[in-house]
Amino acid sequence: MKFIKGLFLLFNILAIFALILVKIGSVVSPNTFILTAYASLGLLPFLIVNAGFVVFWILFRKWYFLLSLIALLVFFNTAKSAFPLNLKESRIDTTFHKITIFSYNTMNTGMLQKHLPDEPNPVIQYILDEDADIVCLQEFAISQNEHQFQEDDFERIFKKYPHKHVSFQLDKWSMNIGVATLSKFPIIDKRNVDYQADFNLSIYSDILIGEDTIRVVNNHLESNRVTAQDMKKTSELRSEFSSEKLSAVTKYLSQKLSVAYKVRGQQADVVAQLIKDSPYKVISCGDYNDVPASYAYTRIKGKLKDAFQETGNGVGWTYEHSLYRFRIDYIMYDKSFQSDNYKMGKLTASDHYPIQTDLYLPITPTE
Repeated sequence: MKFIKGLFLLFNILAIFALILVKIGSVVSPNTFILTAYASLGLLPFLIVNAGFVVFWILFRKWYFLLSLIALLVFFNTAKSAFPLNLKESRIDTTFHKITIFSYNTMNTGMLQKHLPDEPNPVIQYILDEDADIVCLQEFAISQNEHQFQEDDFERIFKKYPHKHVSFQLDKWSMNIGVATLSKFPIIDKRNVDYQADFNLSIYSDILIGEDTIRVVNNHLESNRVTAQDMKKTSELRSEFSSEKLSAVTKYLSQKLSVAYKVRGQQADVVAQLIKDSPYKVISCGDYNDVPASYAYTRIKGKLKDAFQETGNGVGWTYEHSLYRFRIDYIMYDKSFQSDNYKMGKLTASDHYPIQTDLYLPITPTE
């Protein structure tokens, strides 16, 4: 029994150490040390295991439950980023001005399907139906082919948004791919964020709301380069599992991820500095391609608030494909704002889910 108890205690210490690695990875750039960057992928399982040890030791009436309990309390904010529980109703200052922010990785605008009255493009229809005040789209695409979604279609269909900021990073296969910010409010300045990227990009739009200016940063950070073929390899492990195959797949994926982590770390540094230097209050949203407690998430979040963390509940996975389920899409905002009604749509036209929230801004609307 002493041996078994000692073994469980060792596993408990390792589980606590795993949380420490997550914390280190959230503040140390992957360009400085890459290994801790992977730890954030296991944050939720590490939290569950530590919570399990608290219950386990209490049932056996051992004081060891304090080890994981203290660890969970110390890393409470980190835990809340991955699994928030907001059971109380939000208290909103009624003098604040409400705007709805929407963010969505559209997977090439629903694979460039034409939007027709009798056969609507589900991605486009969802955006129109939600009728948000500011819309941030990633993997926004238009085609040069007449039978697909074109620039003329975009201007006509989204005429409810008179102010647009569109920037393309890729011109290939008769289509342009990039990001787009659509606004019902005037955009007084538009800029690309200058960082290293071949496919991904971030833009910022200075938007006049009432008598105040808000800087909206629309991000599509470095992708993880995991292809459908890569996903197939991991799926095959379930039916043809072996330690050799597991080792090979793990090594292969880690090599691809390490490249993405390092590039994304540099991008996050640039975006974080942009937010810090902004003369205006900031809303940062989009597809960060990284999970809560990662370096990219922590670096960009800085002093901002995470809408899901503040008013959402559960795991909030925004990306779902085969075995892969993560929260990698975010809406973050200046701490002087308030948020409510975080919502994640369940539209399956993309491998990402759309997200939105109501933000309340302490500004005075123009008459």
